[in-house]
Amino acid sequence: MSRLVKVASAAVALSGVLALTVTAAQAVASSQTGTQTSAQYFTGESGPWTAQTIGAWGNIPTASVNITVPTGTTRFVDARFTAESVCAGTAGAWCSARIVVVNSAGTTTELQPVAGTDYKFDSPDGAEEAHALERFSPSLGPGTYTVRVQALRISGISQFILDDYAFTVGLVEP
Repeated sequence: MSRLVKVASAAVALSGVLALTVTAAQAVASSQTGTQTSAQYFTGESGPWTAQTIGAWGNIPTASVNITVPTGTTRFVDARFTAESVCAGTAGAWCSARIVVVNSAGTTTELQPVAGTDYKFDSPDGAEEAHALERFSPSLGPGTYTVRVQALRISGISQFILDDYAFTVGLVEP
């Protein structure tokens, strides 16, 4: 192999490493470690639900669980949502979903990793298909909370329907 080919190969490899480094620097890592799940909650719905508004998060009926963190302890939540989904609209638009925890004061916190409307639960293609979302909370102190799933139609979406969905919440001891 000639010296020029070796130098060019090394330059390409280095540029790939730099590209990965730049991409990783823009990502926000989050993690949580638990020892055991102290409680599990399950809910689901076999009937369809349609997101009615564009640009506003809507609570998905029955995809909501009330939990209690015992006095003198902390817990975190591991929540999973699965559903059949139909997302119809303009190419390049998408349907978004998120899982949040609401404390007794009414403060809503999106579970991690926080993606906001950037989480693309589904995109327009006209077919009904299965999708999933799993998130976890930061450490929660003693008190009562509501964990719920919310959905959002991005501008350009004419229809977002969720059907046959299941919502599972685990209360995990650190």
